[in-house]
Amino acid sequence: MDCLVTGIAPTADKAQVEALLAQCQCDPQRLAIVSKSSPPGAAGQHGGHSNFSSAATIMTGSSGTSVPGIGGSGASLSSFGGQGGVTDYLGGLPLIPSDQAHNYNVAIAEGRSLVTYKANDAEAASIEAAFREAGLRKVKTFRSKETSLG
Repeated sequence: MDCLVTGIAPTADKAQVEALLAQCQCDPQRLAIVSKSSPPGAAGQHGGHSNFSSAATIMTGSSGTSVPGIGGSGASLSSFGGQGGVTDYLGGLPLIPSDQAHNYNVAIAEGRSLVTYKANDAEAASIEAAFREAGLRKVKTFRSKETSLG
């Protein structure tokens, strides 16, 4: 699949989101709904999406980095990010830029859901339209670099 179509549902209630999406006639195997009740990183593991985590562990000595708040063996690259304590529900989905992923994580933390659909380039526009008709907001398509260059 070349694209990831996304949209924000106004609720975190999975049954309500599924009711909104019922009219879309989308392949449920390519659809993922991520809400606050989803475990962190759920989008990267749900709906057949690949899990490419952006939080790699930093290797440190036993004394840590000697930087307050960052020392010890539990530090990770996510410690340096400007996430402001927002949980990463997306698990580093590779097609979504980090600033947009942060916005999605904030929306999820505030009680909305992110709906994603793995699509090919030819069907992305129709999936976008179906998401909008279903009442999803901020509908966007993210394309792989090969697709956007070709």
